Amino acid sequence: MTTTPAGWYPDPYGSPLLRWWDGTQWTDATHAPGQEAGAPPEAPQQAPQQAPQQPPQQAPQWTQPQWGPPNQTAQLPMPEFGAPPRTAPVWPWIVGGIAAVVVLALVIGGAVIVLRDRAGVTVARPDTTATAPQLDQTVPPEQEPQQSTPPLPQLPQPSGDRIQDPVTGLSYAYPGDKWQVPESKDVNNPADQRMPLWTSGCQATSQANYDGKGNGWVGSVYTAEVPQIFPYNGAQSFEQLSQMLLLAYDPVFYGIQHERKLLRNEALTVSGKQGWVIEFEMDFTKVSEANNLKWKKEKGAIILVDRGQNARPAMLYVSVPDNLDQSVIKRVEDSLQSQ
Repeated sequence: MTTTPAGWYPDPYGSPLLRWWDGTQWTDATHAPGQEAGAPPEAPQQAPQQAPQQPPQQAPQWTQPQWGPPNQTAQLPMPEFGAPPRTAPVWPWIVGGIAAVVVLALVIGGAVIVLRDRAGVTVARPDTTATAPQLDQTVPPEQEPQQSTPPLPQLPQPSGDRIQDPVTGLSYAYPGDKWQVPESKDVNNPADQRMPLWTSGCQATSQANYDGKGNGWVGSVYTAEVPQIFPYNGAQSFEQLSQMLLLAYDPVFYGIQHERKLLRNEALTVSGKQGWVIEFEMDFTKVSEANNLKWKKEKGAIILVDRGQNARPAMLYVSVPDNLDQSVIKRVEDSLQSQ
């Protein structure tokens, strides 16, 4: 096993945020990629609470109610005695209602007479000889608009003994006939922003149907631009970036219980450009012996290459199980070039 230094890394739980690794475990602290962030602040200690000071109690003051103008004797309001107030007569409302009903009836009757007279002059009668619409007929279904997804570009085939990536500018030695270039759609998922969009690569089968579900375990050589979700501040951040990539892709590319050991972690140059290499070994021995897997360990490397301002760094990923020829790793690394 290896100890990874504390820092912000892509969230291994699947969210698009960065999560704080405190050197031993994942914490609850997160923040969006691309934002400046230091170590998460420690929870401040709260000072003991003091009881709020109460204002001095004052004796309530009685206010004399004012029932009249100031400086005069106050008098309580008294009910008025005498004859009850007269009630307004109801009959004017009844007469007015009847008159309104009569006027409304006259208006409606006049409108009916006018419409009847106009109907005899201007309204055309329907043509009884017109052809009725056919109810029994085949109606084609409405076509829904097709949302076409642009096809992924095919991965380049080897030319001679090399594979050239036209996107990143990286090229490397072709491992040999056992290694085949897969279909781009089989190894790429553009909807997942965490994953690289591989623009060149080849693979060799280590064990077909290793899990009894039709899945195969393979050795891999691939290149791509580092995804945008990973922050990049120039070649000086390569060491941290390489560790972030390894932590993010370890559970994705090696989905079986294993132990990880770092073999190499240092700067290098590729065709005169600044770069970084991190080599590792994955140990599957316990699971392999319990499940009769054909491999027990797997070695791999991630190499980053700077491509100048306003360009994402290029990445080479190579990983080979021990039941394949692991000398492929050194051959690919030594032959790596950048245009």
